Amino acid sequence: MNKRENTRHECCVPLMDERKETLSNSRTIDISRTGVGFISARFLPINSKLMVELALSREEHPVLVQGRVKWIEKIPHTPNFRIGMNFSDISSETQSRIEQHFKS
Repeated sequence: MNKRENTRHECCVPLMDERKETLSNSRTIDISRTGVGFISARFLPINSKLMVELALSREEHPVLVQGRVKWIEKIPHTPNFRIGMNFSDISSETQSRIEQHFKS
């Protein structure tokens, strides 16, 4: 049973930590209206601040969205972690663009 509140879509976007350094050993898995799921070789504590650049369409400029780590779990038999990030401090314009993206 899927407990997710929002539909997830596959994605591949860059992630940055709070020092605006790219998380080079990370890759995004999916995106929803409220956050991003990704895999990282780096442990990130709950509530860590992250930035994600979302290119929602080819016609518009990407948006930089801040979020916080909501949960983290070790992936068995690998050095990696599966991490869930919720968007935070998101402008109404950016939220509107994200909503529009999921309607199309």
